[in-house]
Amino acid sequence: MKTKMKTKMKTILSVSIVTVMLYACTKDRVDPSPYYDCMRIENGLAVLDDCGICHQSYIYDFNTHMPTYIDDTTGLQLGPSEMLVLAGSPEDIASNPTWNGGPLAAIDSCGDCHQSYIYNFNTHMPTYIDDTTGLQLGPGEMLVLAGSPEDIASNPNWNAGCDSIPRP
Repeated sequence: MKTKMKTKMKTILSVSIVTVMLYACTKDRVDPSPYYDCMRIENGLAVLDDCGICHQSYIYDFNTHMPTYIDDTTGLQLGPSEMLVLAGSPEDIASNPTWNGGPLAAIDSCGDCHQSYIYNFNTHMPTYIDDTTGLQLGPGEMLVLAGSPEDIASNPNWNAGCDSIPRP
């Protein structure tokens, strides 16, 4: 009787193990979706800054001071005067004047990006700007720098994106 019981237990245990192994090895698993960067390059190197601007990684040449933008690093070989600068890296952020909208943009406490603008007192319409080079204000216009006291006081969107859910 003991032998029959041992044989029965071994059979049940063996069938259970085989069932688990077959279940674990099924081929109907879904492969993960490919990753696309903000430039829609599969497994690309481009990243978004806090203002939603897509930045591409590049090779910087110390001699020519020219960047060569790249989509990926497949087969990449750097020359003796070149360095790889990954978008969003500390090196890129420190040397990229357009990161987070550049000097004419500001990020509020909610993490929303705001752009500087020219406010027209007659039409009450803003004209958003990225650069002040050669800027001349017309009659009834005022330059409002993003994050300035004037902007914070008069901008209904400043800190409007905050919600009650804490952000990580």
